[in-house]
Amino acid sequence: MESWSLKVKFGTYAALLAIVALCGAAGTMLPFIYFTQRAQLDNRLLNEAKELVRDLENFKGAPINARQPLSAKFIPVSLQNRLLIVKGPEGQILYSSPGLKAARLSELESGYETTRINREKQRVASFQEGFFFLQIGASMEPLHALQKTLLKSLAVATPIAALCVFIGGFFLGRVAVRPIAKLSDAAERINVNRLDERLPLPPSRDEIASMTIVLNSAFDRLQKAYEAATRFSADASHQLKTPIAVLRAGLEELRFEGLENEKIQELLKQTRRLTALINDLLLLAQADAGRLQLESVVTDIAPLINGACDDLEAIIQPKAIRIQKSIPQTLEAMADSRRINLVLQTLIENAAKYTTNPGEIRIEAMEAESGIEIHISNTAKPIPVEEQEDIFERFRRGSLVGESIAGQGLGLNIAKTLMLAHDGNLVLARSDEAWTEFMVTLPSARGIN
Repeated sequence: MESWSLKVKFGTYAALLAIVALCGAAGTMLPFIYFTQRAQLDNRLLNEAKELVRDLENFKGAPINARQPLSAKFIPVSLQNRLLIVKGPEGQILYSSPGLKAARLSELESGYETTRINREKQRVASFQEGFFFLQIGASMEPLHALQKTLLKSLAVATPIAALCVFIGGFFLGRVAVRPIAKLSDAAERINVNRLDERLPLPPSRDEIASMTIVLNSAFDRLQKAYEAATRFSADASHQLKTPIAVLRAGLEELRFEGLENEKIQELLKQTRRLTALINDLLLLAQADAGRLQLESVVTDIAPLINGACDDLEAIIQPKAIRIQKSIPQTLEAMADSRRINLVLQTLIENAAKYTTNPGEIRIEAMEAESGIEIHISNTAKPIPVEEQEDIFERFRRGSLVGESIAGQGLGLNIAKTLMLAHDGNLVLARSDEAWTEFMVTLPSARGIN
């Protein structure tokens, strides 16, 4: 039920509530009807007993002696289908219903009792009216039949009522959640490139309107915080470039003056590394702020891939690593060649760093239905499954990466950011004992005039 929509939940809960209400009503109504009918039956038995005694005392031809047996002709029609015993003053039986062998229908001397006679439930009334003692039994079957009929009716009516309530609840729920659905659609449109958009305020001043006001206030605060963080990152990266450049130039000047010692070489290495990090941070800050500009034109990226392969051969020259490549002569895509070259350099440098020695690297490029695809695979230790979803996060370095492998954990994040900016993508296609493979996709230039 957790995955059900609110409309379905609303309808289901309404239907369940209707079923519970009907069951509760039935639990109250059926006993009430039963006891009401039984009271009415008791009242009829009393009236019939009084009618019989009145006839015996007042009608012409009635026996004068209350101790003489009664003929069936003195029994009213209303009592002929009942069980009846009439006794005289000394307890002698004056009349007994045909086929009734018992001398008493009930042990009660006065009042009403439900008992079983001849395997059938009977309501027995005992009266002392004048000289006569009467016991009248009436079948309870009509009462039980009515109860069964009501139960069957409820059994049929309850699912129909529940279905009707569910449908009504579903549509009511749809009406109720419609403003929330509009808010969700509006919230989905708010992203880093549209931080100034806000949720539309409903015309009614209800709970949803209050929630909208609270959410818009939260979006205001988030926009200010995001813009401040982005501005700080961009400004800090930009401001750091100048002193780092001056420091690097000074170290290069010392080296050219003849101070070729290990400390200067190490300082130059660290300044280059710091310069690369600052450039990466500046690029990410531009992307976060929505100011990353691409010069996407129809570009033949086959020479870019071949150039990356040439760089790869130079990087792995000391190692026993084989390179296999399959690249068409031309491969036109809508791309910014400078940015694509940065992505390719990142991927081949990673492949060179993490490929086992001896090992193998495969570079394949092709034009597929979805666009241009570039596959860069290498033999390496597999990336743990629990880390595969996080490898594109900033400053994320896998647990298998040693301190001897240089890097800040920004390369893959920058590469994926650049590919998304091209309306393409960069994904980890596989990572197992055999291969680790990354796949780059780009929009094809085919069909563009």
